[in-house]
Amino acid sequence: MNSTNRFANRFLILVTGLVLLVVGAAGAAAVLVPVVRDAWKDQAGAVDDQIATWVEQTQIGTAGISWITVAGLAVLVLAVILLVVFIVRQGRGHTRVAVTEPTSEHGTTVIEASVAEHALQEAIDGRPEFVASHVSTYRVRRTPVLKVSVTCRRGVSPKDAANIVEDALRALDTLLGRSIPTLIQISGGSRARVTTTTRLQ
Repeated sequence: MNSTNRFANRFLILVTGLVLLVVGAAGAAAVLVPVVRDAWKDQAGAVDDQIATWVEQTQIGTAGISWITVAGLAVLVLAVILLVVFIVRQGRGHTRVAVTEPTSEHGTTVIEASVAEHALQEAIDGRPEFVASHVSTYRVRRTPVLKVSVTCRRGVSPKDAANIVEDALRALDTLLGRSIPTLIQISGGSRARVTTTTRLQ
């Protein structure tokens, strides 16, 4: 429902997890496994000498700075920028406006999403058929869309759950004087595995 890329989310989590796992396993092995610890001690000096040689051979002019260091810093800065952009983009798609309609040449009617969300939440909160419910509003292709998520008690039919939510939506339509596109997500219970219903104009 929002602009967050699920594949990018999962890919980033997977890559980060694998990197941390490998680094952690290598560090633990270097401390706890005698063979690995001894091998690392034997190779540490040669590795330091090789790195020093590379840095000396790749210096930029007379500045005494290696382009490897500059490239490493550039990669780190780029990674930080990408992570910041990725974090900022999370959760986008929510909107605070449910209805925006020009009522006359002198004004426009604006109904906040919280009005519709609270009205629906109150209508379905007290229903014994539901264990939990949540209402939110997203903007999909420049159109506000409600998302109603309900978790049913065991044995509750998804059809009955959908009918309850649709009755609440019809009451909301009467209150607002118009229909709002809505996605209904039903989960939980022995028969209500995962069901989604869409009411679109």
